[in-house]
Amino acid sequence: MIIGNNIETIKHVGNNGQISMGKKYAGKQIQVLTLSDGTIIIKPGKFIPDNEMWLYRNNNNEMLDKAIGWAEKNKR
Repeated sequence: MIIGNNIETIKHVGNNGQISMGKKYAGKQIQVLTLSDGTIIIKPGKFIPDNEMWLYRNNNNEMLDKAIGWAEKNKR
């Protein structure tokens, strides 16, 4: 069903608890949000692991640039 620019489809959840999203999403990461009323929202995207999140906080670009510069000058 098409509602405005949105496409609604009905999927069947298999006995193993999986649904097929189609080849468009093959190998990609998705975020699954389950609301308190049981509604499930699936969003494709690129997600950052917790142990890499520091790279994107507090303008770490300058610090990373310095570290990369140092590493390039001090090759083993």
